[in-house]
Amino acid sequence: MNLGDPARAADAGGARRTGDDASAWRRFFIGAGLPIFLFTAVAVYEAALLALIFSPLETGWLGEFALQFKIWCFSYDPRTGGMEWSAVGMMVLEPIFVVGVAALLWRRALADQRWRSWWRAAVAGAGLAMVAIGSVVALGRPAAADEVLPPFPGERIRTRLVPSPFAFVDQTGQPCALADLRGRVVLITGIYAMCSTTCPLILRETRGLLDTLPPEVRARVSVLALSLNPEYDTTALMAGVAAGYGFEHPEFRYLNGPPAILHDVLERLQFARVKNPATGVIEHANLLLLVDAEGLIAYRFNLNPRHQAWLREAIVALATEAGEREGQ
Repeated sequence: MNLGDPARAADAGGARRTGDDASAWRRFFIGAGLPIFLFTAVAVYEAALLALIFSPLETGWLGEFALQFKIWCFSYDPRTGGMEWSAVGMMVLEPIFVVGVAALLWRRALADQRWRSWWRAAVAGAGLAMVAIGSVVALGRPAAADEVLPPFPGERIRTRLVPSPFAFVDQTGQPCALADLRGRVVLITGIYAMCSTTCPLILRETRGLLDTLPPEVRARVSVLALSLNPEYDTTALMAGVAAGYGFEHPEFRYLNGPPAILHDVLERLQFARVKNPATGVIEHANLLLLVDAEGLIAYRFNLNPRHQAWLREAIVALATEAGEREGQ
């Protein structure tokens, strides 16, 4: 072969580069490169996971993400701090098991002190893990507080439906009837004491909502939380939930009653729910009903960001309307 020929020299150089690349990848998979890549990626993953589980992230959007992560992945209960530790152990130990297998399979390569030359593999593993974790956090980040949401439609989405009447007993053992709250703005929702998913969201949002209302508006608002699990919710459990979230009586009343009657009321108010007979977990809608001063269902909301913003405006509007009616 005439290496003086530029074309042939280029071909030869390309072949050598291709061969070198193939050899480098072969060394990566057979040598210490791959296990080092896995070790660093798992180390970064474990550090992030343990931070989400144990760090006191109680404020800001990152704290909210950590809270929701624990609720959905480990059935975390914000009232008690309890969660499914078996699920925690599984999520923490599975990657360590993979690393252990890799260490066993590549033990000879790792025994060679030349593994220190694979620092690029370590950087790549850490970088990939950080990108993956960052992507998950970014997807779970709540909408920015200054995000522009559609304006509250007001009367265009208002209804005037007659709610099913009910009279039950609250967390203090006192009777409470919807009819007795005529003239006030009533927020009705559904929860159950042992819920660790949707109910904490409803309760925190309600707590935060009440705290942001002007005093003159808040004075006209009552919150009624109907038990979604009347067979199990005791007065003591209901009182514990109310106290755990800082609600005061009679502004917030957690109601329970005869199961057959309460389930019928829930059906009539369209609180969708399905109970898993094996686990007792109740999957349910995060429904929030607003009843106006005339005792009619004016609005139906849920917990999406748009409805959260509209809920406050609707309460203010209905409370203002109630005050005007009272002054007539």
